[in-house]
Formats: sequence, C-alpha cells, structure tokens
Amino acid sequence: MATVKLTNVKKIYGKDTVAVKDFNLDIADKEFIVFVGPSGCGKSTTLRMIAGLEEISEGTVEIDGVVVNDLQPRDRDIAMVFQNYALYPHLTVFENMAFSLRLKKVPQEEVFEKVTQAAEILGITEYLTRKPRALSGGQRQRVAIGRAMVRDSKVFLMDEPLSNLDAKLRNQMRAEIILLRQKIDTTFIYVTHDQTEAMTLGDRIVIMKDGIIMQVGTPTEVFDMPDNLFVAEFIGAPKMNTFKTNLICEDGKYYVTPYGAKIEITGKKAEKLKGKGVTTREVLLGVRPEHFRLSEKGNPAAIPCKITVNEMMGSELHLHVVEDNGDKLIVRVPTVSLEDHEREALVIGATIYVTFDGKVMHFFDSETEKNILI
Repeated sequence: MATVKLTNVKKIYGKDTVAVKDFNLDIADKEFIVFVGPSGCGKSTTLRMIAGLEEISEGTVEIDGVVVNDLQPRDRDIAMVFQNYALYPHLTVFENMAFSLRLKKVPQEEVFEKVTQAAEILGITEYLTRKPRALSGGQRQRVAIGRAMVRDSKVFLMDEPLSNLDAKLRNQMRAEIILLRQKIDTTFIYVTHDQTEAMTLGDRIVIMKDGIIMQVGTPTEVFDMPDNLFVAEFIGAPKMNTFKTNLICEDGKYYVTPYGAKIEITGKKAEKLKGKGVTTREVLLGVRPEHFRLSEKGNPAAIPCKITVNEMMGSELHLHVVEDNGDKLIVRVPTVSLEDHEREALVIGATIYVTFDGKVMHFFDSETEKNILI
C-alpha cells in the first residue's frame, strides 16, 4: 500500500507569506496524481513538504497512515526526480543509479540486478559506463528516473522533470513515463505547469492557484465541468473564450445573447439549468475555441468578427478575431473542413461570422466566477 493523505497542510514563509493554504487531499494507492498550476501557485512547495524537503507549518502529511511530519526524507520511503536531474558529475551512470543502494549496504549482486533492470526498461543500458556530461538532456532525465526506480519506494515524486527538455523530447518522455507507470506498481505524484502533461498523465489533476486547490478531478471532469472560471481558462489550449452576456429564460427554453446573436441552449446544459431553476440573469459565458464554427451573414446566431491574426497549425487554423465591441476571441478551424477558396478568404482584416452549438457552453457567475451548473 502507498496511500498519501494531506490534512489542512499549510506552508508559511517568514511571518505572513503563505505559500500553501489549507491543502486537503487523499491520494489512493497506485494513483497517478498531478499538481498543476501557474508559477508560484504552491505545487512544488506541496511536493517538497511530502518529500520532507520543506518543513510543514501546519497540518499533517501521512504515508500509509503514518504521520511523517517529523521524519527525515530518507525515512519516508519516497523517491524523487528533480527538474535539474541532480546527478553526480564525477560518477558514471551506473554509480549514479546505484548510489542510494550503496548507502543502504545492499549486496553487490542485488545492486547490479536492480540497476541493469532499470537501465533496460529506460533504454539506457549502453550509457551505464558514461558520465552525465556525455549524455543529452533526455538521457540524463532517464538516469535520474532510473536512480529513483531502483529504490523500490512507496511513493514516486516528480518535480517538473520534463521542463528542461525541448518540445520533441518532452513528447517522447511523456509517452515513456506513461509506459513506465505501467511497469512500476507504485503511487506517483507529479508536478508540472504544463497542462498537456497534466491531462495526458494524471488519473486525477489537482489545479492550484495562489496556494489554494481550485479543483480536483479526472482530466475529463476538469475539462468538461470546470468548477470556476480560473480552471476553465487554465485547462485547454488555446484557452477558453469568456465574455459577459445575458442568459434568458423564455417559455421553458434558455438562450444566450452574445454580441446581439441569439443562441438556444440545448442538451444536458439546458436540462441542468432547468433542474437548478435558473432564471434570466447576466453570466460569464465560456466557449472553447474548438467549439466555434464558421457561419454566414444573416444567421441570427452568428457573431461578426474581423481577423487580426491567422496561425496555420497544420491540421487547423487558429484565428484571432475581434468582435465589433472590441472583445478578442480565438477560433479553431479544422483545415480539412475548408475548401481552398474558403481557406484563402481567411486573411488578416477579413470579416467572418462565427457561431457555436447550444450544447457546449459554460456558465459562470459574473461576480463569484463559480460554475452555476455545479
């Protein structure tokens, strides 16, 4: 078993600088949990408190039901992979991976077996006699992961392990971590500022802001039903478009009226609004860029916009547009859906008309910024 429980955990620097506020989370055995959020949100500080590298100001951290607040890092049965690899430059790859086993006086035969097995899984067997300076960034990160693997720890902690790699290597290493997770039967806690890593790796995601948990949920839950505007705009790339509009209830049906258009709300969203007894009110409306579609002039559900930037992304266009009132939106258009003459018309300065389906909207209170359907 390798459960982790944080109860009312708080981290204060100095007299009044609060880095983490009242953090509560239960992590199940063998769960892959990801802490994600902007720089300075407290995610790495929380991980370091679990590891014992930061003192806990208030609250408790438990591993397998044992409070570890006062235990040294070496006594917590955790393994950690750092952002900067933290390899010993004067030792070979083999000796770097074997270092913690040597400290524990593990027999030489067992050291050799564990290191070579981990190296084979990570594809670094041929580098075991080299020193870190002779390796690429991706290879060094594999060594750092291998050093943690050989410890057979209860909990595997990873602090932004891919942030120093280029985009191609990050994609490759992300896939390798997914495969690695299948081979290492333990609990993972992973910190990143990259939402793509969070969405692809995590069983659950903990989204943080200013030391506070904003939402905990599966990737599908935080994408489809964000608790608040911050989560809605943080998850998804490009970020969700949000704008003030009126939510209207007429004859048992719901509509929104963004920029003079009138769009009926349908499907489960309409059912939830009705079930919660929502009436006519002002809301912050959220629509993801991929949920917009091109429309035609004269459509009462269409919004006229002018293109200011056209980003060609291969399989899709990212159109940055400005509505007549000056509000900026981003619209994703699949290139496969466009005829050549349609694509050629989407130039900077051109006026286009966009709309969206009534099933894909998100509604937030204009004052509290909470999702009104939750």
